[in-house]
Amino acid sequence: MIFLTRELYWQKFWERERVYEFNPNSQNPLYAIDTPPPTVSGSLHLGHVYSYTQADVIGRFRRMTGYNVRYPFGYDDNGLPTEILVERELGIQARDQRLKEFYQQCMDIIEKYLDEFRRLWKSVGLSVDWRLEYSTISEPVKRLSQGVFIRLYKDGVIYRQEAPALYCPNCRTSIAQAEVEDKEVPSVFYDLSFKPETGGEIIVSTTRPELLPACVAVFVNPQDKRYQHLIGQSIITPLGDKVKIIADDLVSVEKGSGVVMCCTFGDETDLYWVRKYGLPYKVIINDMGHVIEVENAPFLKGLTIMEARRKITDELKEQGYIRGEKQIGHNVGVHERCSTPIEIIPRTQWFVRIRDKKEELIEAGRRINWYPPYMEKRYLDWVTNLRWDWCISRERFWGIPIPAYICEGCNGVVLPREADLPLDPKGKKVFSRCPHCKGDLLRPETAVLDTWFTSALTPDINDNHPLNGSLRGKTLPMSMRPQGHDIIRTWAVYSILMSIYNHGNIPWEDIMISGHVLVKKGEKISKKTGGGRYKPQELISRYSADAIRYAMCQAGLGKDSYYEDDQVKNGRKLVTKLYNSGKFTLANLVDFEPNLKIDLGQLAATDRWIIQRTNETLEAMKRELSKYEFAKALEEFEKFFWHDFTDNYLELIKGRLYSEEKDSFERRSAQFTLNCVYFRIIQMAAPFLPYIAEEIYHACFVKAGEGAAQGVLVSKSEEGYFYRQNGIKSIHNTQWGEILGVKKSEEITEGALLTLKVLTEVRRYKSERRMGLGSSLGRLFIICGNIKQKNLISGFIQDLRFASKAGEIVIIEGGDKSDYQADLTIRL
Repeated sequence: MIFLTRELYWQKFWERERVYEFNPNSQNPLYAIDTPPPTVSGSLHLGHVYSYTQADVIGRFRRMTGYNVRYPFGYDDNGLPTEILVERELGIQARDQRLKEFYQQCMDIIEKYLDEFRRLWKSVGLSVDWRLEYSTISEPVKRLSQGVFIRLYKDGVIYRQEAPALYCPNCRTSIAQAEVEDKEVPSVFYDLSFKPETGGEIIVSTTRPELLPACVAVFVNPQDKRYQHLIGQSIITPLGDKVKIIADDLVSVEKGSGVVMCCTFGDETDLYWVRKYGLPYKVIINDMGHVIEVENAPFLKGLTIMEARRKITDELKEQGYIRGEKQIGHNVGVHERCSTPIEIIPRTQWFVRIRDKKEELIEAGRRINWYPPYMEKRYLDWVTNLRWDWCISRERFWGIPIPAYICEGCNGVVLPREADLPLDPKGKKVFSRCPHCKGDLLRPETAVLDTWFTSALTPDINDNHPLNGSLRGKTLPMSMRPQGHDIIRTWAVYSILMSIYNHGNIPWEDIMISGHVLVKKGEKISKKTGGGRYKPQELISRYSADAIRYAMCQAGLGKDSYYEDDQVKNGRKLVTKLYNSGKFTLANLVDFEPNLKIDLGQLAATDRWIIQRTNETLEAMKRELSKYEFAKALEEFEKFFWHDFTDNYLELIKGRLYSEEKDSFERRSAQFTLNCVYFRIIQMAAPFLPYIAEEIYHACFVKAGEGAAQGVLVSKSEEGYFYRQNGIKSIHNTQWGEILGVKKSEEITEGALLTLKVLTEVRRYKSERRMGLGSSLGRLFIICGNIKQKNLISGFIQDLRFASKAGEIVIIEGGDKSDYQADLTIRL
């Protein structure tokens, strides 16, 4: 297709002419977008194109409706996801590398991916101001993140504590509650024989027999009559340990035997019971996911969790303690990064207080405008059910270092001055003695900050940018945050929390939630799944960026959508139709003077109708895009463009355009309308299809033959029929949605509907007889039901006669069609 060769041309034009640059001194209202910084953890995939295209449509629309759009781009290139990428790419383990060398390897891999990312985003046509680009591992962002850490620690918001923490044995780091996903895995429900002190046998069902050495209690439901007589007594485990039988409402009477063991720590319920009832800790799993030496099961020492499960079930079977086994599907909490089941292990970690802020988080969430509105409930549900403070430390290597020193003498925390930031305490010692105890046993904190800690500060990163000029420090709250629904619990929650702590305010006014693009039922296209077989650059090369953008805007806001090749092909058809209709338009405007003054009230009925429909479409699209409903706005455009404009209006006016009376008012009326309406068509298309819109805006028709339409479109950055009229360098800098001043008339609308009904019947008549649509008709009778219909349709007869190719059209009121000789009679 011709358009593929032009997309790079317009990319360079937009960059050269600074079409999308934010102006801090503009008097226009500011519209600041908190663009998601994609995680540098692998190649970009179609899911990225899906959500970023949708946000770009809104950014382009806002720019064309008079806003000073601040549209930045960032890269989330610090933390565990990038570290895992480097390990995978180089076939290494970070823990086995020298730290300095590993840092350099990370930087090299990041730069490779950032180049790939930039190329893709530019080819997709994102209207980003690339001067506002940032990296979350950059020195300014390190300084900001570490400064926030120090201030929040001093305020008591951040604290350091040894406590049971969610832990990933594979990544060997503590994680936050929001990073845990539920995943159903095949498992076995084992029925174990426990012995009450009073005699007999109680069956305890569990999926984790390897935690039996850490059993600290047995729980039953207080309403379960089977066990009420045993509450408060002791029971002997298969390993010989004596523990109490305790009653609690969380026990399910229907599940298994109705008796469960509490181990430290199998899951969050165990942790809840340990805290509620003051039960002892029995830690049997280390940070490598191996069982440590335990007195009551020495045969498990050094085994992995799965090895220990197999070993202890073999031992229990041999001793006769397993009474039954049942294969089940079991929901397990796994680390979202690697799908490894989570363990709960006591660790010394850094936390941000979030449970204390539930009410403020809920109130802040209600002050933000959620699009679509129902996504607010997801946010509120998550906040309401928060059970853990936010663990922000990661026992890894690549990331923003936690700026702290720990005194091994008094266990005090020593923080550097903000003037010393950014710093890595592992490589820079700013204190010789502990200011608390005066000892010299200071050691640097080796953990790094959770990548979400920095991502949660993107509003501040943007607000602090030096190119903000006089707006620096004044852009908060930002106008809009676009993001996926899957990270409401992380990025949205943490950003709102940090904004409350740092500014006492919400971070943005609107939040636009996108869905996922799916390849099959229930599976999104993601880095974790390898991105699937649909590679963005390959699809763009095959179909064009505009066609891909079209396909990405088909699903409703917030909804998941299956990727379909047919949608991309439909996008290509739309691009082709825009180009061909643009060629037709410009070919018929060669001899038209755009500044021609004309009485809008005297325009032909067909012209007044299409102007009314243009205005209605502009208003409808503006209404939908203002609510971030890009799919509905695109639907309004297509309905107008395909049905009203190309299928009907262009066919109706060809007779006047082709008239030999070149200066007739009827022809000038058609040209005037075509000129006005088509310019607004490419404006409507511009947010969705930026390349073809720019191509036509800068196009001129060059004749290459005798026929009126024989010729080609030539498009250059400093030329163009519409460009010369407007004097604005890009279609994307023009004011979108300027309503044409034609008074709305219900009579014109009704007359047009009657005319289109007749035209539809004519086309059906010809199609049924296998006649070409350009075939001539002799006499066409139109029988109106009343005089009003006759008057309404009369103004359209000249155009209808040409479009229908009727030699004569006779309009009558009432009557019997058998009284008349006609090729076709249509009764309205």
